[in-house]
Amino acid sequence: MDKAISAGQAPQWLDGKVSKASLMDPDTAQTTPYELTKAMMTASKAKVVIGKVEGVEKEDGQVTGVIVDGKTIPTDCFVVAMGPWSCMAEDWFDGLSLPMQGVRSTSIVFRTDSPVDPYALFCGEDANGCHLEVYPRASNEVYMCGIGGSKYLDNAQLKAISPEEITADPSRVAAAEASFGDMATFAKRSSDIQQACMRPCPPDAMPYMGAIPGTENAYIAAGHNCWGILWAPVTGMAMTELILDGKSKCVSLDAFNPGRFSKIKAESKGKRGRQQVDQPVGEQW
Repeated sequence: MDKAISAGQAPQWLDGKVSKASLMDPDTAQTTPYELTKAMMTASKAKVVIGKVEGVEKEDGQVTGVIVDGKTIPTDCFVVAMGPWSCMAEDWFDGLSLPMQGVRSTSIVFRTDSPVDPYALFCGEDANGCHLEVYPRASNEVYMCGIGGSKYLDNAQLKAISPEEITADPSRVAAAEASFGDMATFAKRSSDIQQACMRPCPPDAMPYMGAIPGTENAYIAAGHNCWGILWAPVTGMAMTELILDGKSKCVSLDAFNPGRFSKIKAESKGKRGRQQVDQPVGEQW
């Protein structure tokens, strides 16, 4: 962990308000998920087909094709990696149970006219229900999450909603703008981008990684919560080894067995991060 710096070393854009906050030194950097994913896909030279996955075709325990927008794409290996929507796979494989909680989390971005000092800022819970995480980017932007008040969706709700419908919660955008507007001069206005993501959270906070039980060529790698970008390199290596060599060598996948909930109904433990009736009660990390 990078060392915290004192208030006297605070970046110029912060208006001297560092109460209940930890500022990280300038070695800290943020990887932008979209940019990394786009670069990886370009480097891989993979063919990308965009559409709605509606199911699979199977024969003798093998997946022979993936149905996308009504058309079947032949395959000799099938990997489910659809984030929270990976729970849809339980409808494609007999006896498979993939309990998933989708956490709809709002985030905002401020654009600036000049470079922003590269200090990440982590704030405590405030009067607006936020616990802001602030990440300057090299693109003269400041990305902000930890806005609180996330909505929680179960499997049935996830299957009924599309990624395009996951949009920012206006009330949480306003809360974050109010919180950060008191800290930075350039933020005393509306944010430039308001967006939301759906974080995939299995009930035991462990991702699903491995072969789908009862199949010979179907796998899953999903459920990494907000840490997907951190888990991505080892997940890719482990799944590659599993598919090509029959076993992951870099890390044991036993704890991530995709079939671990298939015989008993999983119950999520603890209350942190749940929304009780209509009252948001914080975040699940």
